Amino acid sequence: MAKMSYKSGLPVAIGNKIYKTSQTRGADKDTIFQNRVLRNSTVLIPFRTWNKGAILLEEGFENGFIVLAYPEEYFEEIANDTSQNLTLGENLLVFYETRKDWLTYPPQKFGWDYAKSRTSPLLGQYCARVPDTTSETDQDIRIGFTNAASGGQGAGIRVYEYASKTTLELTRYQLAYLAWRTVGMYDLAISEGIATPEIYKAHVDEFCANNNLIDVQRLEQSRLIKDDITVCPLCLKPISAIELGSRLEQAEGRFVPDLTVTGANLFHVNELRTGLYNHSIYNLGWGHHHCNTVARDYGISPTIEWMGQVLTWNGYSITKE
Repeated sequence: MAKMSYKSGLPVAIGNKIYKTSQTRGADKDTIFQNRVLRNSTVLIPFRTWNKGAILLEEGFENGFIVLAYPEEYFEEIANDTSQNLTLGENLLVFYETRKDWLTYPPQKFGWDYAKSRTSPLLGQYCARVPDTTSETDQDIRIGFTNAASGGQGAGIRVYEYASKTTLELTRYQLAYLAWRTVGMYDLAISEGIATPEIYKAHVDEFCANNNLIDVQRLEQSRLIKDDITVCPLCLKPISAIELGSRLEQAEGRFVPDLTVTGANLFHVNELRTGLYNHSIYNLGWGHHHCNTVARDYGISPTIEWMGQVLTWNGYSITKE
């Protein structure tokens, strides 16, 4: 038997779904972010959240970081302040995002070149993503990290999406542990040709036990599991294996040919937020697509409070057990 992994024995679509949780969210080409790369990639930190390095992880970022400062921030707060621990072209780039900044602080005036590397030295001092305007003479400005010749598409990832390589492995296995405990997973695996799914489930269970990933009390407190069945962290309804692998039915008249949204998807119990690095064990589960949509970036507690208010506003009486 080949060496087993967190994906072994699971339906192919679900195994791939678990792998994709290690990737960042999508990013358009007109943004500065990379599209669908691993969460341990180069981190981009807005200067407004830098706070003289307080945002940095003690163990560092595995592929480094770049602080992005708007031109006005650079000249007024960084250029003459060594306490910021930032050096232009080393761990800092000036980021142009508005036409006003591009015209007020033209990079050629300062002899700057666009950056071409995600690791120090950055081989430049600035990058730009300025949208076009209604003026016929204006065009969008996309300079630096646009193709292979300029450092590849996107400079890095959103800082709050970061997770180390070790964390990614642990979270994949914990998500596989939860996937095996969705309703009907054995039957779904067997229907896809897995004769003995219990062997693969046992491998995941053993790995998780050896790496302190199956503290049942923590899993229940995190709203990830109940009575050894995986539940949606928001509504607490059991998740089915079919929901993990089947695409949602699209509304009539709104068909999108490449839609890949499934009935249940990755759910962050405590939302992703700058400085917290919440893509971590005991914080990731499987939640219904619609529950994920409702919770968005609010977090579970604020969302439940809001839902209670909505019911009250609509004349329902709420009694908490």
